[in-house]
Amino acid sequence: MPRPRSKARSSKAPAPEHSLFFAILPGPQDAASIAALGERMNSQHALKGTLVAAHRLHVTLFDLGEYAEVPADKVALVTKAAASVPPPAFDIVFEKAMSFAKGALALCSDDEEGTSALKAFRQRLGEALADAGLKPARSFTPHMTLAYARRKLERHALEAPVRWSAGSLVLIDSHVGEGVHEVLGHWPDAA
Repeated sequence: MPRPRSKARSSKAPAPEHSLFFAILPGPQDAASIAALGERMNSQHALKGTLVAAHRLHVTLFDLGEYAEVPADKVALVTKAAASVPPPAFDIVFEKAMSFAKGALALCSDDEEGTSALKAFRQRLGEALADAGLKPARSFTPHMTLAYARRKLERHALEAPVRWSAGSLVLIDSHVGEGVHEVLGHWPDAA
């Protein structure tokens, strides 16, 4: 006869509270104009979506996992890898918008020229992470999420392409469910 399980002990792991990722951020002025575009699209298409605040707009390069607590050893490892890569210095151009998984309204591109430097930079960062012993994901669809909405939008051209300069790489600790992005590393160093 099997022994009854104790309900006092749970075998579930604690829910992740931190999600780490590398990202490219637009500068404050670019972020404000991109956020305004998100507001216009949300209104024009009656999406009734939850907008991403300007200070949280980013292009994710590598997802580094979710954790109950920030793993200091992993942060040290990826920080060293990121410091070995020359900081980004290129333009990113998105000329399309569409709905992605989980209702994410995102800017994206069909034009290889607009995202080729971004892809090359991500490749160099991925090689540095691999040299540090990590196994970074290979697949990558360059995009920037503007809002989360239930209503889906088909891929379509923007009235005018969104162009902005990538000037820094950041390591972000996203506090899961709190809408907080804490910057753990910034290259080049923020003065």
